[in-house]
Amino acid sequence: MNLRQLEVFQAVLQTGNMSAAARLLCITPSAVSKAVAHTELQLGYRLFVRTPAGLTPTPEAQVLAAESSGIHRQLDALRRTARNLGTSDTGDVRLAAIPSITHEFLPLVLQEHALRYPQVGVEVRTIHQDQMTQALLTRSVDFCLGFYKHPHPQVRSDLLVSGRMYLAVAQSVWTRAPRAVTPAARLAQVPVIRLVGDDPMRQSIDELAQRLGTPAGPGLQVQTSRLALDLVRRGMGWTVVDFLTATQLDPQAMVAVELHELPPMSLYCYHARALPPGLQATRMLAMLPGLLHQALSSQNQRA
Repeated sequence: MNLRQLEVFQAVLQTGNMSAAARLLCITPSAVSKAVAHTELQLGYRLFVRTPAGLTPTPEAQVLAAESSGIHRQLDALRRTARNLGTSDTGDVRLAAIPSITHEFLPLVLQEHALRYPQVGVEVRTIHQDQMTQALLTRSVDFCLGFYKHPHPQVRSDLLVSGRMYLAVAQSVWTRAPRAVTPAARLAQVPVIRLVGDDPMRQSIDELAQRLGTPAGPGLQVQTSRLALDLVRRGMGWTVVDFLTATQLDPQAMVAVELHELPPMSLYCYHARALPPGLQATRMLAMLPGLLHQALSSQNQRA
């Protein structure tokens, strides 16, 4: 039985006659009769017998009714959802992102979202990568944004975009640095601003520092890329930033050197596998590819 045959079958079961079933489905009684006859021919047995009380289901039909009632309810729920989607202009979106995304990219997203969906509320949380699992599995947020694929088996990672990492340094430091074979090598003797904790960027910074032969020492270690970048702006050293952060750097004060020696990094959307994003969250997510392309295009034009 296909879904249309099931729909007709359930309508006849509920109403007990062809005419009433036709009115329920907004089709002609002839169409109902033909659908029932075609289904009976495919199955090889009768579904209904005509009695003074109307159409009575056969024993076979009663078994099919019990087995198919759940499917029929799901179809009804699907129709209601489809109707509601066309008229739903209100609701809310709850999202979380790591600090670099919150500060550098989300303002663009929130501005565009407010223009398109002014009646939809938005709640934004700035959290670290290791806090996202709890936020998603406890339904505190609809989705999260972060770099690198999420390792938790109950969290789904959907790739949004990939891009290069950049070495960020103040113009004043860059100007004083001696010439070298590669742009990054100019900073071999400049202190590095490192990250502590489980920030995925930490490994990239450490790897680049090792490649450059940056002198070992206690140096500066901070918890967020945001603070590391603030220290870099003050001329205290260099650090590594993602491609989104690089789009927001002021070229008059900062230099961003594309790092081809490091593998690209990827921006992902995360959500709990058992709790996919709802309508309003899905609408916001649908905006992201275009806005990401816009942000990266502006970086390429400046370069």
